[in-house]
Amino acid sequence: MKEKHKHYRAHGREPIRFPRLREELFHSYADFKNAPPITFAIDGFLQNSGATLIAGLSGHSKTLIMLAIAKALLTSHGKKLWGHFDVLETAPRVLYLIPESGITPFKHRLRLFHLYHYVKEGRLLVRTLSKGPTPHLDDPQILAFAKEAHVFLDTIIRFRDGNENDAADNQQLANHIFELLRAGARTVVAAQHSPKAFDKEKVMTLENMVRGSTDIGAMVSTAWGLKQLDSQKNIIHIQNIKPRDFEPCGPFQIIGRPYINDEGHFRMYKKPGKCKPLAEELKNRGGASPEAREERAAKKAVLADVMRERLKATNNEIGKYYKEKTRKALKGGTLRRYLGEIRKEKS
Repeated sequence: MKEKHKHYRAHGREPIRFPRLREELFHSYADFKNAPPITFAIDGFLQNSGATLIAGLSGHSKTLIMLAIAKALLTSHGKKLWGHFDVLETAPRVLYLIPESGITPFKHRLRLFHLYHYVKEGRLLVRTLSKGPTPHLDDPQILAFAKEAHVFLDTIIRFRDGNENDAADNQQLANHIFELLRAGARTVVAAQHSPKAFDKEKVMTLENMVRGSTDIGAMVSTAWGLKQLDSQKNIIHIQNIKPRDFEPCGPFQIIGRPYINDEGHFRMYKKPGKCKPLAEELKNRGGASPEAREERAAKKAVLADVMRERLKATNNEIGKYYKEKTRKALKGGTLRRYLGEIRKEKS
């Protein structure tokens, strides 16, 4: 017998004397064989049986994007989120916990996204700060309602006791999120603020986008970073900053105005594959507002028409004809710059 035990130890194996204890502590081969494959509630975007983080600066539409995801889960099986990501299942229930907002402003947002009737039906369960203190995620009642539901935490930091930079406090938060998943939650979708310094960043990473210790980023299955590029049209640049078990799409952009007011949802502005990394998108946009860029393009279009009509006209003559067409004059330096750009574009 001793020789047999030596054989086990020599090959890195210990004799198994407690099979029942082993089954209690570890997964069996049968457990792995019968484990289901990875699935998505929203293909390539929202993975089931895990936590997904939505990270961005304060005021950059994290809550609106979370509501768009919730709406897709409640209504859009067989359709596409933002016209691109296939929605693969319809949620029987969504829990939306938002201790940062009162009931009145959140009611307005629910109506914007045409979600108000789901509250009446009991499929969208909402708790705001108007209902009382932030609930504990390990509350047996919360866990009971989380079963088979998609749970939204807006923002995740409100469900943690202590310091967001403290590893022990964040470990407790992670344990609570894992407990939601063990209770049967389909997904946990959590918003998290980015540090203020990200406002000047031109690249998107888990490290520069997620405020607090690295434990917050480590606990999630995937994370999406977002940055608002245009506040007037609410154009949002979105990029995956942590894929764990799948190959994510490239960056993309969605646009909110006027579509949220008119239609109750964002529209895709630049699809994956058509959108460039954040640094290039920022460079292409320059410092001018969208309205200023449109006005500039309109002026150059009129000048280009004048140049085609009067091929031999001097710069001063082109400026004169421009004023006749638009009843507005261009300053000499602006006129020369625009004409130079037009000629360079043609060459």
